[in-house]
Amino acid sequence: MKTTQKQLNDSKIEITFEFEKGDVEPQINKATENLAGNIKMDGFRAGKVPANIVKQTVGDINIFDEALRLTIQKKYPEYVEENNLGIISQPDVLITKLEPEGVSECKITVEIIPVLNLKNYKEKATEALKDKKEVKVEDKEMEDTIKWVLESRSNFIELEREAQENDIVDINYDVVVDGQNQEDLKALDYKFIISKEQSFPELNTGVVGMKKGDVKEIEIEFKKDFFVEALKGKKGVLKVTLNKILQRQIPELNDEFVKKLGKFENVEGFKNSIKDGILHEKQIQEDERIKLNILESIQKDIKIELPEVLVNKEVERMLEEIKFRVTDMGMEFDNYLQQIKKTEEEIKKDIYEDAKKKVLNVLILREIINLEKISVTQEEIHEKTQQIINEFSYQNPNMQDVDMNAINNYSEEILKNEKVFQFLMGQ
Repeated sequence: MKTTQKQLNDSKIEITFEFEKGDVEPQINKATENLAGNIKMDGFRAGKVPANIVKQTVGDINIFDEALRLTIQKKYPEYVEENNLGIISQPDVLITKLEPEGVSECKITVEIIPVLNLKNYKEKATEALKDKKEVKVEDKEMEDTIKWVLESRSNFIELEREAQENDIVDINYDVVVDGQNQEDLKALDYKFIISKEQSFPELNTGVVGMKKGDVKEIEIEFKKDFFVEALKGKKGVLKVTLNKILQRQIPELNDEFVKKLGKFENVEGFKNSIKDGILHEKQIQEDERIKLNILESIQKDIKIELPEVLVNKEVERMLEEIKFRVTDMGMEFDNYLQQIKKTEEEIKKDIYEDAKKKVLNVLILREIINLEKISVTQEEIHEKTQQIINEFSYQNPNMQDVDMNAINNYSEEILKNEKVFQFLMGQ
């Protein structure tokens, strides 16, 4: 057997296999058995037709053709493994010569992970690190975080008076358009701050002066970008029932309060913990910014044709991520498309360039891992896998369908990528 490999472009190769008669003969018996399974003949069970009858029925050339295909199925994976090819697509196999007594030939076209031939990536990382900024915690960040903590632990008391601006109100409402109830838009126990409501701004003035139990009809006009196409710009009525008028009671920041939050002795310890947390988060954000700058700098010198199969796969992944975020907000994806006035194909076009950049980043990291011989231990992979499983099980207690091999591979990829940046940023 002889093989030759031809580079068609940056990410596609053509492998030519030449097989002598002796290369194919070991598969003749198996080929005959395979073809016997397709023959129905009186007096023989399916697949049990004798070889000589199979030969008479289908002919030597068809048996040899099947044997050649079996030979290709065996030799192609061996070639890929021996040559350490990063295959990323299904092979396109074309038999170009079928010569039972001579040399048979086939050509296999397949997409591979391209070699980037990275240069000066260490220098580029060093240069990018010069832009790293010192992070510090601003007073306003402390104030906002403490305010959020206090508000998250606040209680609500019910008020027995008329609703006023900046009150929190709890209402039920039905939506009526052209005399028809819009069942999909009705709401129960809908809470908002008077003056801050955005979905139906008319509520901000309409509920002022109402008391608990009051019912009122409030005229509305749907926004021109409303998510229901048929209602855009139309007028309607909200039939509102006021359930409660609420006032938030925010706790006082003192030693007694912070001791209930965790292992804090006093307010000073609580504030120090918040400051450390904000500082840590900002350091992570700054490191992420520098990592992206390093990758963008390396990308500038790379002029290759990326494999479409990888880019399209990333586009689909990003699209699924968008769909998940939309549905997580409680909106149907079709309604979201109507609201932004785009089709799914238009979104794919919008994210295509970002998908290319993400694919290229993955390829850059992969090549640096190989060039610098970056590795991780089984202990590190096990520890990371357990961390991922613990986080996942917290969100989803049902772990029966988890693919452990996939999680292990994911853990290894994360760890290697982390070590790449540790190497680049720690030179």
